[in-house]
Amino acid sequence: MKKLYPLITCVLAGAIAIFVSIFIIEKSIVLISCLFAVLITVMAAVVRCNTKKCSRFRALTTTTIPAIIYVGLTLTHIPLRIAFHAYRDEFDNVAKQVEQGNRPETPFWIGPFRIKMTGLCRDSVTPYLASNDDIGEIKGFVRNPEGEGFNLWSLIKLDENWAYITED
Repeated sequence: MKKLYPLITCVLAGAIAIFVSIFIIEKSIVLISCLFAVLITVMAAVVRCNTKKCSRFRALTTTTIPAIIYVGLTLTHIPLRIAFHAYRDEFDNVAKQVEQGNRPETPFWIGPFRIKMTGLCRDSVTPYLASNDDIGEIKGFVRNPEGEGFNLWSLIKLDENWAYITED
């Protein structure tokens, strides 16, 4: 069990980071969770150094590596990008339907993403696939990498055509 501790904490940190990156996209929540992970890491390293008879280097690495994994995955949104690219063709197909005026019946799923609302931006050419159902504050995917026409709170560019946005 002693040798599995670093592996278990790394896997747990990665799993939580994937959840935060894909399902909790709010910028403030991501930053707070990263700060929380760093604080927990420092406290765990101090407690481990004081209670266990192991080197400070080992205590620091077994607590720091999971925090680095968590913060790295969460801030870069790599899990979100991977999940999006796995289902990109479906996003393109739905966006084409919306542009043609054939909105699909909502809610529906595209991979791990639940789409509750579809439509066109105020400029009437940019399709969006929202994961919420509030027309005033869209959170979801837009086929416009700059998010033009939306009142942006945050924007994550996914590729040359798509972005994930949150309006305020």
